[in-house]
Amino acid sequence: MKKTLLILLSIFLLCGCSLKKDTITLSKTVTFKFFYIETCSECKAFKSNVISKLEDTFGDSIIIEQYDLDDTSTQEVYDEVIDSLIDFDESYYGLGPAYALEGYFFKLGYTSGDEDYLIDDIERAVNGEELSDELSGLRFTYQ
Repeated sequence: MKKTLLILLSIFLLCGCSLKKDTITLSKTVTFKFFYIETCSECKAFKSNVISKLEDTFGDSIIIEQYDLDDTSTQEVYDEVIDSLIDFDESYYGLGPAYALEGYFFKLGYTSGDEDYLIDDIERAVNGEELSDELSGLRFTYQ
């Protein structure tokens, strides 16, 4: 019984390690701006769970820029994004984590597992399709 279990476990691990990651080439290169606060636990989770996944998934199709909201040099970039949004609620100004797919949408907040929905929404946005409902809360679109 132990040998059978060990063999099955070995096969499972070998198959899992040999799976190829799916990569998506977008029809045009997009810029993804990530705004964070250094002491924010959600921001840290986003950095560790999402940034590398976006790079692996989209490769050269995505340019990722990261901005510390506590750095005064970030304010100009952040304000430019905020001023480009439709109906942004100013009470959320300066909160993190936040991210923008330049020209498409801006989103506040992160929950573990959102990365798969985000990948789908990036692809949908670039293809001119309607975005999913899963990340619709605190999502704002560009003018």
